[in-house]
Amino acid sequence: MAQKSFRLSRLSARMLMVAVCFLVLASSGWAAGKAAPDFTLKDVLTGKEYTLSQFRGKVVMLNFFTFFCGPCRDEMPDLNKINNELKGKGFQTFGIAISSNPTQIRFLVKQLGLQYPVLIGNDKVSDAYGSISVVPTTVIIDKQGNIAQRL
Repeated sequence: MAQKSFRLSRLSARMLMVAVCFLVLASSGWAAGKAAPDFTLKDVLTGKEYTLSQFRGKVVMLNFFTFFCGPCRDEMPDLNKINNELKGKGFQTFGIAISSNPTQIRFLVKQLGLQYPVLIGNDKVSDAYGSISVVPTTVIIDKQGNIAQRL
């Protein structure tokens, strides 16, 4: 059974990778959607502030999660691989921890060796992205700053 869920996880990661690659390579104006709400959030490890609008011109993947979410933890190593493969090619990944203790999130980031910024989210950002109530939730933002997909 464990092997089957691993295969599903790898298949899901591959499908996400294909979708992201397609968006990275898509011509400007391909994705028609509403503008992604801007935000400024701090990185849980460094305290550095990141503002979404700084990354206009790149495809951005936002992954909303909580500390106690098992499926969130399961997909993070795959998201880390995607980030590492595409980060120099007009792509940026952000983890956004919601309803979570920053100390626990720092531990998780270090434990999993995540190499993309993990930000401490808040209700304002969660509400702006449709009241995130189910995690993990991933939002893909195109190069023009529009929401292309919500998974």
